[in-house]
Amino acid sequence: MPKGDIRRGQAIFNDPKTACASCHKIGYVGGNVGPDLTRISEARTERDLLESIVYPSASLVRSYEPMVVATKSGEEYSGVVRRDAADEVLLATGPNTEVRIARSDIAEMRPGTVSIMPQGLDEQLSRQELADLLAFLKGTKWGPQ
Repeated sequence: MPKGDIRRGQAIFNDPKTACASCHKIGYVGGNVGPDLTRISEARTERDLLESIVYPSASLVRSYEPMVVATKSGEEYSGVVRRDAADEVLLATGPNTEVRIARSDIAEMRPGTVSIMPQGLDEQLSRQELADLLAFLKGTKWGPQ
């Protein structure tokens, strides 16, 4: 893998083509569908990060596990549970999409095995872009050190 550049990696993270920032937050910027990556460099190795990008369903972060909800009308929704209330379940199904399902309409809820993070990001990026993205994630520093 080539040597990565943090600045180019930040541009890739924020690029609509990759959409990383639409689901993941770093600091105060980004989405909240996927795990907060503000301090990811403290918790994960470069190899772990690469595996998470290439195989997003290989290991799921606690509280971001996908849930599959089947309704009595035969529809199925997969997403991250945002609210599990007595009268409804709220699923985040994408960066800007949520689905509210009334408890009375639910036939089944089961853990999902496929991350809502899309697979194939590594195929959209060149090896250099992937190295840059990894350099950015590994170089992320936030707050007092």
